[in-house]
Amino acid sequence: MSIYFDDQGNIRKELLGEESENVAQTFVVLKDNKLVARESVNSAQLRRFYGELKSLEKKLEFKRQGGSNSDAFLSILPLVKMVKSKVAYASNPKNQKVPMAFANWLKKNIDAIETAEDFEAFMLHFEAVVGFCYGRGISNS
Repeated sequence: MSIYFDDQGNIRKELLGEESENVAQTFVVLKDNKLVARESVNSAQLRRFYGELKSLEKKLEFKRQGGSNSDAFLSILPLVKMVKSKVAYASNPKNQKVPMAFANWLKKNIDAIETAEDFEAFMLHFEAVVGFCYGRGISNS
């Protein structure tokens, strides 16, 4: 069973609403309405990972034009899974560029992606998370 869909196969509305907002609260930490930069993901790192996955989504759309949906997705799945290694590197304690909350969330979601539909639902969730992060005043550093 997918973490992205309800029993009828629809994307869960909570995934794009309250769950995304709650995730953003763990990524953009505020104390007394001020950003705690060392505990928060910055916009450059958020854009880096979102942008990389977005380009894989575009590659999937392009490959779908030339063949089956399943074959197109299977061709990009290894690259989606490889993002886990990149976030592991970015969250390494010696050169920590992203907080562990972000790394753990991204790894968990990448592990859950098994189909093109999972990937598309995750991308919508990630887009909502990004919006909520900017709404909380993510740092531009």
